[in-house]
Amino acid sequence: MALAGLTSEFQIYYEKLGSGTPIVFLHPPAMSHLVFRYQKDLSLSCQTIFPDIRGHGRSSVKGANTFSIFDLADDVANLLDHLLIDEAFICGYSSGGSIAQAFVQKYPQRTKGLILSGGFSEVSTFALKKQFQSGIKLAKNTPALLNQILVSTHSNTAQDRKEMLSYHKQSDPKSWVRYYKESLSFDCTDQIKEWRFPLLFIYGDLAEHMHPYRRIYQRNVHPKAQFVMLTKALHQLPIKHYESFNAEIKRFVTGLT
Repeated sequence: MALAGLTSEFQIYYEKLGSGTPIVFLHPPAMSHLVFRYQKDLSLSCQTIFPDIRGHGRSSVKGANTFSIFDLADDVANLLDHLLIDEAFICGYSSGGSIAQAFVQKYPQRTKGLILSGGFSEVSTFALKKQFQSGIKLAKNTPALLNQILVSTHSNTAQDRKEMLSYHKQSDPKSWVRYYKESLSFDCTDQIKEWRFPLLFIYGDLAEHMHPYRRIYQRNVHPKAQFVMLTKALHQLPIKHYESFNAEIKRFVTGLT
């Protein structure tokens, strides 16, 4: 059964499925919890929590032009408080990883482990900077077009596309822009050496523009960190390669609990 509720400050829409070890899934800008529709299968073995980031989907808009990535991390902490959860695994996909890393940096005592899919601790390459700049420009000027582009690359069926296109129209494009900008400027590379909790990094072998960021983590995080490369895969792992992606998360989480 899916549950929806409120945080203590303002409305954060979420869906919670299953029981046991909690995992919070954090989506990128201009998207929603629907990007993790195929991770609902994980609720058979753990507790899965899928929030809409503020200003996205059904969640309230707050400080659309002023919030920081750490404010979004606080939203996650408030959601855990609301659900009476002391600590959880935090899973961030793409820019959702910026919130995830801000959370573990600010709340290490509440972190059972960090899972990053296509993660980056900074935005320092030309290719990724251009991707962010394009997203910001589209979010400002043609948000409907950005919605169409993202949905087309993050769906497997016509029904997926129809549902996501409609759902994302509820979102606030100004919040998309802010989220993009905050993730673009976020940099925790100096801090990742201090992480002591379990780590799982998942990348697609064909997403070559993300490999420099994988190497940054490999040089800096603790030696017990786990790195997985999914074969014949691009960046959209939770959607396009969900069976392998889910299997790696299940293996990681159950191996630590």
